[in-house]
Amino acid sequence: MNLAILHRYRDELRAGLAQALHGEDTTRQMLRYHVGLETAKGEPADHLGKLLRPSLVLFVADELGAERQAALPAAIALELIHNFSLIHDDIEDKDVQRRGRPTVWSLIGVAKAINAGDLMISLALLEAVKTSPEAVLCLVDAMRDLVDGQSLDLEFESRWVTPPEYRAMIQLKTGALFRCAFELAGIVANVSSELGKRLASFGEELGMAFQVRDDMLGVWGDERDLGRPPGSDLRRRKKAYPLVSAHERASDPDRQFIEKAMKSEPVSEGDIHKILGMMERLGIRSDGEVRMQSHLQEAVKQLPYIPFSEDGLQILTSLFENLTAFMKPRNAGGN
Repeated sequence: MNLAILHRYRDELRAGLAQALHGEDTTRQMLRYHVGLETAKGEPADHLGKLLRPSLVLFVADELGAERQAALPAAIALELIHNFSLIHDDIEDKDVQRRGRPTVWSLIGVAKAINAGDLMISLALLEAVKTSPEAVLCLVDAMRDLVDGQSLDLEFESRWVTPPEYRAMIQLKTGALFRCAFELAGIVANVSSELGKRLASFGEELGMAFQVRDDMLGVWGDERDLGRPPGSDLRRRKKAYPLVSAHERASDPDRQFIEKAMKSEPVSEGDIHKILGMMERLGIRSDGEVRMQSHLQEAVKQLPYIPFSEDGLQILTSLFENLTAFMKPRNAGGN
């Protein structure tokens, strides 16, 4: 995802994260490692993620004419909450790698990693309170939804899921933090209650579009971009959008095959290849694009009521185009 919005605020966010996570103790050092500021040995590093959520806070706050001094702590707080969830997700999913580096729990153990995630929550709230009590409430509300969404995601591991259940899960797990990004910008800009609701709706729909995109990348993403082969989420038996949709739409024999294949440990490459073929026949890939576009269209309905500048609208258009760009085949010159 190569977007101007991700470069505009990167240095500012890096400095803010470093300040929020400052400290000589080993737990804070591990938090700096997790967000990508340092190596596991405590040496300076440049492994930060996209920083999309905090960048959205600052971008929307700028568009609304808010003071940067109030917006930056809110943006940092949101990124810390996001990263707390990643530390705990890695434990729950038993993932040993994130962004090409060992996960926190795989380095220091489960107990210390849980504690590190808990500390990150506290540090996030300490940042948010620099903005306002309303910002703290926004974050706590989003964190509650995020955890509720993760609870559903964990529950789904033991049973098959319907598309409406999947939608409810991503609305909580992913939509909440994107919603909060736009709400925080509205809070620091002191917008009206009506505009705040429209910002929240825009952010939530954008978040769900982002999650559908991520799920599609987990099956059809280009290995040159992601560093993992097509079908990686199938190998993990992840009940993301493609698998949920295929299971719902498959014939009874194909549905039974999918269920049997997903019980295997590990899932065989032959079964993965066959399920990928089923997904193509069922049109799951194009269906995913329609689903993404549906969420983006719902977000766009709010644009006439949000005072974005012409430059701001162009940035949002670029973001929307980037979300769906992976569906288009590469040309000879690459992306």
